[in-house]
Amino acid sequence: MSLQLMFDPVQVEDTLDFEHYSFINQRFRKNLDTFPQLDGLDMAIVGVTEDRGNPENEGAHSGADAIRRALYGLRASHVRYNVADLGNLRSGETLEDSSLRLKEVVRTLLEKGIVPIIIGGTHDMSLSVVRAFEELERKFVFLNVDSRSDTEPNASQGMAQHHISRMLTRHKEILNKYIHLGYQTYLVDENILAAIDQHHYYKVRLGELRENFRTVEPMVRYADFLSFDISAIRMSEAPANPKAYPYGLSGEEACQIAWYAGCSEKMSVFFLSEMNPGLDYRDITASTLATMVWYFIDGFYNRNDELSFSPAETTRFSVLLPKLSDNPVEFYQGIVSGKWWMKIPAKTEEGLFEMLPCSEEDYKMAAAGEIPGRWINQLFNLS
Repeated sequence: MSLQLMFDPVQVEDTLDFEHYSFINQRFRKNLDTFPQLDGLDMAIVGVTEDRGNPENEGAHSGADAIRRALYGLRASHVRYNVADLGNLRSGETLEDSSLRLKEVVRTLLEKGIVPIIIGGTHDMSLSVVRAFEELERKFVFLNVDSRSDTEPNASQGMAQHHISRMLTRHKEILNKYIHLGYQTYLVDENILAAIDQHHYYKVRLGELRENFRTVEPMVRYADFLSFDISAIRMSEAPANPKAYPYGLSGEEACQIAWYAGCSEKMSVFFLSEMNPGLDYRDITASTLATMVWYFIDGFYNRNDELSFSPAETTRFSVLLPKLSDNPVEFYQGIVSGKWWMKIPAKTEEGLFEMLPCSEEDYKMAAAGEIPGRWINQLFNLS
């Protein structure tokens, strides 16, 4: 099926107040009279209007339009945008139909090297992206930003309440790593936290994240797919969610995560979910999420092609860790960006080693003779 047949055009009234060239509205190709050509695009905005996966958040189907209106009212950056807004994906007769449609859209965009920016709908639609990776036979690292675990055992509560458990069980073969950022301990079952540790996945609670925010960047850079449930943002800056909580990420922190994601050469899909305009106050949430999209796009156009790890792009450091082996551990630092990686054992189709994003603290720990925690975690995965 042609992608054009799956989408409703962007509403013209959403664009009328932002006709000056300085608005980002004027820099995007949009599905208005004609569907945008996909060839050569960098990114594509996909609105989701499906909310049947979360009975507690009826109204999330209109979140995409609210985010879009706020985004169009932001000023453009100095970059030359190559972004298209495809409009809103038409919901199917059933939740499964909608999921299959989104899977097809994401798969097509990824095949063309286009980064989907998915806005609106409920968090369970992340499974559509997982299925797209599965069809492409591409293993991926999933980064979940959420205040809760979404692993509730009661299926009657809706797919959005237990889609993460389904992902970690039914799709574990395609999942290279799971990372959970910003969870709040008093909102998560302790058994779930123990299970994450048992499987040697990564998790960072809100307090830990705030103590040293720089530790977030390597984890974001490691991921291929970032799915952001807006309940992770505190209520005062994102009230448009039935599970909004007084504590959470600040709007600035959420935008920083989005910018890290945009800057990452590895990041392939960015998804913002669970926004319910009926619960918004003075469009605060719409403004917060639109700004996150703005920062993701800006980060994308600040990417540095450092993944070749050539001497022209990176500096190599070797550290001998007698506790580990007689072979030195190799670290690489981007000359322009200052980002760090370490070369670790891996079981991949590409070879026996993998370049794992890390921090300068990891390098300093190794230089002091201590084995970095990221390395230990990887060794457990190989055992």
